[in-house]
Amino acid sequence: MTISNANPIPSQTADQIFDVLGVQIEFLVSPEETGVQASIYKGTLPPGIVIPLHSHPDSEVFYVLEGALELYQESGEHKGWQTVPSGKAVAVKPHVKHALRNSSSSPSTTVAVTQQGLYDFFRQIANPAKQGPPSPPTPEDMLHLFAVAAEYSYWLGSPDENAAIGIHLQ
Repeated sequence: MTISNANPIPSQTADQIFDVLGVQIEFLVSPEETGVQASIYKGTLPPGIVIPLHSHPDSEVFYVLEGALELYQESGEHKGWQTVPSGKAVAVKPHVKHALRNSSSSPSTTVAVTQQGLYDFFRQIANPAKQGPPSPPTPEDMLHLFAVAAEYSYWLGSPDENAAIGIHLQ
């Protein structure tokens, strides 16, 4: 038997690329499409991008397609910072405080599987991607992030909590 990819079934969310505070996200499969409240997205962290310390009730699984992803987890088997290379996967359990960064000179691209709540959160804070590199978030973008995070009961680390793990917010 031969499996052909000549006529793939298009996803309802395909070709939707967004900027989420400097991270480019392409929603690949929505929770509605999976029927089990799971979603899949591709995320690209440009060099130097940091996602500060935070937690949420949804689990996440990251598979690194290219580059390397640096992930901090405050508890569990992989406590502390770890570098996840291309071709490897890592999971973040619900409510675990974690942060991500790309301190390399190349983009880090992952495919992530997560749940309905995080998908909805991203859809609320995402802006359509523009040509060229993503712009840094504006003060309005950050205020919107804080408001939506509060709506979803997400925890966001303070500047001091981030500094304690080597992330210096400006």
